[in-house]
Amino acid sequence: MSSETEKAAALGNSNQEISSATDGDNKNALVQGKGWNPGDRLQVAVVSFSHTIQHGYVAALGVAYPFVLADFHISYAVLGIILGGAGIVGALLQGLAGYVRKYSTKFLLGSQNIGMAISLAIAAISPGIVLFGAARIFGTLVSWPQHPVGSAHLTERVPHRRGFVLAMHTTGGNLGTLLAPLITSIIIAYYGWRPALMTMAALTVLASILTWTSVHSPDYVSKRKNSPEKSETKKKSELHAPKADGSLLEALKRREAKAVLGAGMVSGAGRGLGVLAVYIPAYLRSGLQMSPLTIGVLVTMVSIGALGGPGVGGHLSDRFGRRPVLLSLYVLGAAALVGFVTVGSNPVIIGIMGFMVGVFSYSEQPIRQALFSDVMQGVDARKAFGAYFAISQSVGSLWITALGFVITSISFKAAFITMAGSFIVAGLIIGIFANEKIKLTPSGN
Repeated sequence: MSSETEKAAALGNSNQEISSATDGDNKNALVQGKGWNPGDRLQVAVVSFSHTIQHGYVAALGVAYPFVLADFHISYAVLGIILGGAGIVGALLQGLAGYVRKYSTKFLLGSQNIGMAISLAIAAISPGIVLFGAARIFGTLVSWPQHPVGSAHLTERVPHRRGFVLAMHTTGGNLGTLLAPLITSIIIAYYGWRPALMTMAALTVLASILTWTSVHSPDYVSKRKNSPEKSETKKKSELHAPKADGSLLEALKRREAKAVLGAGMVSGAGRGLGVLAVYIPAYLRSGLQMSPLTIGVLVTMVSIGALGGPGVGGHLSDRFGRRPVLLSLYVLGAAALVGFVTVGSNPVIIGIMGFMVGVFSYSEQPIRQALFSDVMQGVDARKAFGAYFAISQSVGSLWITALGFVITSISFKAAFITMAGSFIVAGLIIGIFANEKIKLTPSGN
């Protein structure tokens, strides 16, 4: 994918070397899947931490939902309608990413995190499901920038390690999925769900300060472009950076692009942040009648698996290809989802299966996203990722509503088997239609 921020990059020889300008006239050879430029690690860490905040927001609500529904006497079908509708709107808003280039990554992500804190605070004081649902929808409306803008920022900054940085972005989100349920469950056990959400709101405000102060994307701030203090290295970088002038619509017609989008729509039934974060705690509480602390521990086991899986998968995909890694994840993820609801009610065994769900089911999304990034070379990163998330997640959000009805009318087991089936179908789509013929190049030359 083309980049406006990447330092002077050119396609290399068979080893896919990328020569990047650094301080003065020195040059470092960056090999595909290896190496960092100065400041790259910080940007990966900070943008991924912003993703931690966003996932923490969703995960905290996921643990609170069973208690909220019990207080308000609402079914999972109603919750599914609220979350599905909010998810569709939020996903469609991600398509705006390519049209707000005058706003920096720092501004968009920082505003998003403050908005989520406000949403949690309103939800915590809601007297009924109407205001609670409105707060949840508001949170979805303000949290749209993280995926398209954050992903574009990282792939433009580190294009030669595209799979790895997108995986670390996902891992950052999964860290929030790990920590938030544990904190929320403890507070719910002793004080209730309202203080738990208010505490998470306060933590979100404090954590968002890091986003405001540490994300640096000068190419998206117009006054920085004209700054007389710009270094010679940066000037050289802008002169030689390849232009992202490819047609988004034409690129979306590529067979591989359509296959990746189709697989994303189908596998949305088992998506970690959208579906599993909601229905795993719900299954443990309403299906198995477990205590809040036990739920917190078991959800934490899922999150621990989700921390390690994406990073390993992303590194392997950079070195050996996206397609074989993605196909393996679909098969193993489907098996883990079925196992989670068929092993009985022993917390230890469920914890082991939950860990496997985290490793495999949470890892497919960043690899699929990296494959989409590969096939969209030549297109502006924000526009490409905006289209990716708007299309795949808007349709995928319908799964939250559909699965809510499956749970209400049939069972939790039927819902999780449906999730597993969606992974198998998505794998068939990738296996048949997404032949990986595109080289993992640093830009869209």
